[in-house]
Amino acid sequence: MARKGPLARLVVASLALAFSSSRLLCFHACRTPSTCSTELTGGHRAVEPIPKSPKAWRKALPHDAVPVRQFLHLHRYLQIWRVHWIGPENLDRAGLRVTGMDTYAIVASVLLQVITGFYGSVPEPDDTDERLKYPNLHRLMYEGQMIFASVSVVCSTYTMVMFLLCKIYSVMALGMYKDVSYDLFQAATGRFRLRAFWSLIIAMHSFLVSFAMNLFTRIKGNRGLCFFFVGMMGIIPVVYDWQIIYQIAEKYVYN
Repeated sequence: MARKGPLARLVVASLALAFSSSRLLCFHACRTPSTCSTELTGGHRAVEPIPKSPKAWRKALPHDAVPVRQFLHLHRYLQIWRVHWIGPENLDRAGLRVTGMDTYAIVASVLLQVITGFYGSVPEPDDTDERLKYPNLHRLMYEGQMIFASVSVVCSTYTMVMFLLCKIYSVMALGMYKDVSYDLFQAATGRFRLRAFWSLIIAMHSFLVSFAMNLFTRIKGNRGLCFFFVGMMGIIPVVYDWQIIYQIAEKYVYN
């Protein structure tokens, strides 16, 4: 039998790798190898529909495999130890952290611009206006809008400046090959970043309440009062969903 050359061996190995990769991808996509073989050979077979409800997706998630995956990822502690004590800093993961701080600063700056425009567009109620059915309530709503908008401006400004400063000095430390200084800076400013995060949450909540109160000042009378209560009721599920995201992050990300 003639001996195969290096080119022939390379072609055979490439074909075997491509065939095995397609089988593996089909196995993960179709869940069963028989379905994959049917699709690869051109046959027709009924495929299970994709679950659309969140409960179906949660049931399909392999929760039993979470401890196994965590055990298989134990080598990350060796990488963390090596980066912390030996170095150098993993610039890819450090870049992800800096990008996260940059995102917080951008969100706070956009919110600050919106609140500033909203703050200047709120009209002061005119007591001589005959359309005002509840003049005292209108005055109270106006003052409440100013208070909540002011709180939102201060909190969003604090968040924007704090995360911008943390990003600037983190990038500066990494750019000057001061990996130890970068690690120490991240550890020392952790509580300030946490305050800036909750400051952003307070700013968003204050803006939503101020916007709901603005509905009453724009639409006067009983309709405006109804729109105010509808707006406040609409804020409740939004804040509730945000709280769920916090809890999920506390359970899976920060735990």
